[in-house]
Amino acid sequence: IDYCVELHAGNNLISFYALPEDASISNVMTSLIGTATEVIGESVAAKYIDGVGWTGSLKTISPISGYWVKVNEADSLCLTDAMPTDSDTKYELHAGSNLVSFPYHGGVSIGDALPDDIESVTTGIIGEGVAASNIEGQGWIGSLTALEGGKGYWIIVTDPVVLVYDISEPPLT
Repeated sequence: IDYCVELHAGNNLISFYALPEDASISNVMTSLIGTATEVIGESVAAKYIDGVGWTGSLKTISPISGYWVKVNEADSLCLTDAMPTDSDTKYELHAGSNLVSFPYHGGVSIGDALPDDIESVTTGIIGEGVAASNIEGQGWIGSLTALEGGKGYWIIVTDPVVLVYDISEPPLT
């Protein structure tokens, strides 16, 4: 598939629901040459240096990770011939905060996207400018109501767990 992720000037918390076969940072970020300056993932980072290219510990973009992408002006991160991420992808979450993707082109409400056994150990989810807390007896409370493809999320869990999103429902419009 071909798709674009719209970015505003500054830091953008994004993810990829489809990636090209060559998922190297230099290939994935090609459409942002001249505007992207940094990409930061969980425990990895890369910086773009004119005349040198991308440097740092982040070499390959992962379909299961979320990323902070810093651009110096609004731009579009566009990918062509990208292969969609398998909806049955397993996310091995460690106790604490995990920077993850959402492997689907649409949006799904938090309660529908997370299996019940995962919800019980998930205390919160933080997106760019939005968040939700899982309050016992009340469910998900906050400004974040749905997970969306193209956006990254910090999922906070109390125990290590394997997450497989439940995206059997039709996407939100």
